[in-house]
Amino acid sequence: MNPVRIGFVGTGWIADWHFDGIKTRDECTVVGGCDSPDRFDFCKKRCEEWGIRPYARFEDMLADETIDALYILTPTHLHHNQTLRAIEAGKHVLVEKPVALSQSDIDDMKLAGAERGIVVFPAHNFVYRPVVRKAKEILDTGALGTISYALFRAVHFIPDEASVGWRTSLSASGGGAMIDSGTHLVYQSLHLMGDPARLSAFKAKKHYTKMDSEDICQISLQYEDGAIGNIMQSWASGDTSSTEIRIQGDKGNLLISDALYHNGEKVAEEADYGCTFAYTAAAFAKCATEKVEPVSNLDDAAVTLKLIADAYESAERFCVTDFDASRKGSPEVLVAGLA
Repeated sequence: MNPVRIGFVGTGWIADWHFDGIKTRDECTVVGGCDSPDRFDFCKKRCEEWGIRPYARFEDMLADETIDALYILTPTHLHHNQTLRAIEAGKHVLVEKPVALSQSDIDDMKLAGAERGIVVFPAHNFVYRPVVRKAKEILDTGALGTISYALFRAVHFIPDEASVGWRTSLSASGGGAMIDSGTHLVYQSLHLMGDPARLSAFKAKKHYTKMDSEDICQISLQYEDGAIGNIMQSWASGDTSSTEIRIQGDKGNLLISDALYHNGEKVAEEADYGCTFAYTAAAFAKCATEKVEPVSNLDDAAVTLKLIADAYESAERFCVTDFDASRKGSPEVLVAGLA
């Protein structure tokens, strides 16, 4: 079978990670790239480095019938329009996270893709890690017994380009650390633990003080069965040793750090950031050629966005909220105005 021919829409630093992942796979290949017109010289230089064709305009890439699929790697506020135009042009689409800035935008993408038979694939690349797949398998067996606590935590600085670019603007990004990098933590928590029943959150700006939004955010969760969860994303420290997932039960525990450990025994490798892009590329190619559903789909992207939006509202109002993934209105305040 011929490889899926991919065009990059956006040639910034995240495109490097995707390119390095794709080049290790036989199922797909990158053939071209485009960026905004004012960045064409930059785009040409990047495409020369990768040995692919530069396109002066997004429209030129859409019109090229030799391109099967597009990776939308642009600022978040552009995802909706570019995805819909890609679908209209008959291109399968991988959309970087966060997929969109509103529930209605995600609904539009889902409907348009379904009507045209086009795959719209969220770049929820961490669920394709071998360590996460194995952790899900262990959890599904019930080997941990009754789960009492789950932690999803990531601590790191961001590239200089990201700290001064579009991510500094609330209107372009939709928020700060939690909606950006923290999206990875949220969709992994949903994948492994399911929807919470209620949540509360705090956020702050401690290091990247020129940003509109937070550079550290913590969400506390409680699930229907009473289990407690915590999601914490920080750009305010470079302590990457604090990046981990922990799930604790009365019959065992899981730890994802440099590998997956079940009750202290290493049971799966390949936990690093770079490997996620290769596994994601393979999964995307399979979805595009066989029309199978992604492991983490647009419905999951919508719930992820809903959880983060509720967390931001909780942090702003200093309240605890009921969480309902199907409800798109304002959260119900359970506890407010605490001093």
